[in-house]
Amino acid sequence: MKNRNDACAKSICSLKEFFYKSVPFSLGLLLPVFLFGQQDHFFTLSNLKTRPLAMGGAFISMQDDMAAINYNPAAFDLYVPERGKHITLFFNPVSAVVGAVENSDIYQGDGDFVDDVLLSLSLLLKSVALSWNSVDVAILLGEEGLDLPQTFLDEKLFGVSGFRQNHTHSFVGRLRLADKISIGASANLHYQSDGDEPMQRRSDVGINYGIWLRPEPGLQVGVSLINLPNSMKQSRMPLERIVDESVNVGISYELLNSRLSVDVRNIGEEEEMAVREVHIGFEQVVWSHVAIRAGWYKKKESEHVYSVGLGLADGNAFAGQNLSFGHRNFLFNYAFVYENNEIVDNRWHFLSFYLRL
Repeated sequence: MKNRNDACAKSICSLKEFFYKSVPFSLGLLLPVFLFGQQDHFFTLSNLKTRPLAMGGAFISMQDDMAAINYNPAAFDLYVPERGKHITLFFNPVSAVVGAVENSDIYQGDGDFVDDVLLSLSLLLKSVALSWNSVDVAILLGEEGLDLPQTFLDEKLFGVSGFRQNHTHSFVGRLRLADKISIGASANLHYQSDGDEPMQRRSDVGINYGIWLRPEPGLQVGVSLINLPNSMKQSRMPLERIVDESVNVGISYELLNSRLSVDVRNIGEEEEMAVREVHIGFEQVVWSHVAIRAGWYKKKESEHVYSVGLGLADGNAFAGQNLSFGHRNFLFNYAFVYENNEIVDNRWHFLSFYLRL
């Protein structure tokens, strides 16, 4: 009983430290969300790209839970040390409220019954994961697509336009071969607006593969092969800069509470759309419950892309030692990406808030 009381007291102190120190600082960083002009674009309904994009997309070697699936399925990571059978649910309370309010707008245009059921489910239950010793499998629902027609680029903080036509459902599996090596694969069902008819859509399947290595403490290396559907080869070009049938390599190093990450995009791909770019990301954790992030890369067209972001409230502190992930699990994440184009500068905002059970 004494140990339980001590644990509760420690959790309460941790929460107090979070609110008194972290929240005012973080609100100051978030202020630009409300100050930028009318040309800003928001992806705030249902996405897990926030942390990767805040770090310039340099995420191939970064271990994470759901956020790693679309970059390197081998870096998909949950519990350490390994547990027996355990089911983890990821909930999205914000999108559930937005979906209820904007219900009529979400379901405009082309769709089908089965996908609409999955899409509706994703507005609350983002993912279900099963951990069984060295094996992790998961279903990820309703990930927002970034390659949207101009008519769907929302300037509302919580917009839902085009979500029905542009999203992805994923099934991922990862096997830990040893403490220092993992392999993984994911099958992704993509939906995208159909050419000149943005309210219509097409669908197809892509398969991704990955390997993740930890040669020494603090050093991580990742390699992923991304296969996109033939009809959607450019669907991950906006911001992520990933093309079909490309090999992507990443390396990251963690020292104390800092992490530097570097990716090289699209190695070995010879198609005209291929871009071999270096992406750089940085993350600094302060006060245990705040992560400050930044990223940069230079596009093939000589245009620079800068990003900043933050994470709040490490879920491991609230889950207890027996249910802690092997990495930090920030529940609230925000990213701002500034794309320096010759004609019009784009400003992108990403927001995610997920609870796990």
